[in-house]
Amino acid sequence: MSRYCIYIDGFNVYYALQEKPYKKYKWLNYRKLAESVIGKNDRIMGVFYFTAIVRWKQDNAIRHKNYIRALRWAGVDTIEGRFLEKKVRCHQCHRFYKTHEEKRTDVNIAIKLLGDAIDDLYDKALILSADSDLIPAIQAVRKYAPDKKNWRDVPHRT
Repeated sequence: MSRYCIYIDGFNVYYALQEKPYKKYKWLNYRKLAESVIGKNDRIMGVFYFTAIVRWKQDNAIRHKNYIRALRWAGVDTIEGRFLEKKVRCHQCHRFYKTHEEKRTDVNIAIKLLGDAIDDLYDKALILSADSDLIPAIQAVRKYAPDKKNWRDVPHRT
């Protein structure tokens, strides 16, 4: 029997699901997904969803908050980052415009992943992200908690 923790980079997965035919999975139940990929005798110790709420688009914020409530109801813990407003210069017209940048998500995932490894919360971790910024955190887990495994080290269920 193995203990699992699942770490979801919410925006990274969300934008990956924008393309057809994946749009139908935008309201994905990550706890059910986790249950479908671990072994029958394994235990889920935590499913953690990392995100930030888009506060300047009210309709999007309402939908996002509803999704977070649904995830929490399903037993998924949510960890929120934030958005930082910044001015960016257009490369073509050289004018400045406002944009928003998500902050803290990668750091929140990295700290939680490493902290949970050190606290011995899991034997195996599953990270849902395509963000290479998380590689140093995975390397740190391998260094400071070498008994921990990640998805690449685990035989996959078919």
